[in-house]
Amino acid sequence: MKSKKKKIFLGAFLNYTNAQNINCLALSNHLNLNKYSIYSMCVSFRPKVKTNAKIFKCSYPFRLTSKIGFLWGIIICDVAYLPKHTSTPKWILKFANLLNRKIFTTIEANMCDTLKERSMIKAFKGSENMIRYFNNIKNIYPITKHLRDNSNCGVLVNKNVLHLGVNTSNFNPIIREKLKNIVFVGTVEKAKGIIEFSKLSKLYTDLKFHVIGDGPSRKIIEEEYNNSLIFHGIIPNAKLDNLLKDMDLLILPSRAEGFPKVILEAASSGIPSIVFSDYGANEWIVNNDCGFVVDTFEQIKESIDFFINNISELKKKSENAIILSNKFDWRSVVIKWEKIISELK
Repeated sequence: MKSKKKKIFLGAFLNYTNAQNINCLALSNHLNLNKYSIYSMCVSFRPKVKTNAKIFKCSYPFRLTSKIGFLWGIIICDVAYLPKHTSTPKWILKFANLLNRKIFTTIEANMCDTLKERSMIKAFKGSENMIRYFNNIKNIYPITKHLRDNSNCGVLVNKNVLHLGVNTSNFNPIIREKLKNIVFVGTVEKAKGIIEFSKLSKLYTDLKFHVIGDGPSRKIIEEEYNNSLIFHGIIPNAKLDNLLKDMDLLILPSRAEGFPKVILEAASSGIPSIVFSDYGANEWIVNNDCGFVVDTFEQIKESIDFFINNISELKKKSENAIILSNKFDWRSVVIKWEKIISELK
């Protein structure tokens, strides 16, 4: 006799570009269909995406239909993954607990960070509100060890780390052999290190510096740094590979991250990274192996100089970047997710 499939609701909008939405889309296509029936949401004003999930379509007025979508998912499911904390109403969590649904979430940023412009504490308008919200979720998993060890501010976080993954099949791995194009991917704002990236473009005039993304600092950067940066705007995730194929190095000068998905996406294309150590990046990047984990702006410059003066090193680190991406392929990572789901209380 076949065992009954577990119904899992992924509380996100699969066709809207956002880290949590993209991760849920990946989960919808990698969870074992012999074990799970998958449910999720999409928005009516964005193109369709390929998914194995049964979809609730949220149309206008979005504030109302999105809440109905969450309610639909909770009623129908056995298990709910709810990663969108400010979009998931607290009453939905209370209702899920009332129905005895097993719910879990992931923490993708330092919960105790009060300095970050878009910190979780600020999003909830105070740490007490944040704690009250998360008291409704029994199973809270950090996505890195660093977040597990540095999010001790009143919310009980599970000791098990639940890493995110990357769809390596969406990218064409190319071994990089000469440093010509350096890329930044992310929101164009001061907190993401765009100022530092702009300074580098002025220092290394023989290299081309590309920015994929948009944000509040773009106009200021364009006025101050003029023609030294090439802005590509926001690129749909499905088309990212087409642009990355011409890049040779990713620099992510942000000092406050969770587990930057773009590092794995770049690695899937064969692009090594230079990142700051502040958020525990050495948990997945071995320094001087598939990139560099640095502490200062000067060390970023030293790393670029190293690639310029040691041509063969870019090739080595490009090969190692591909190895890194394969370790975090969703096809492998999802096994841990399924184990966690099976053990939920």
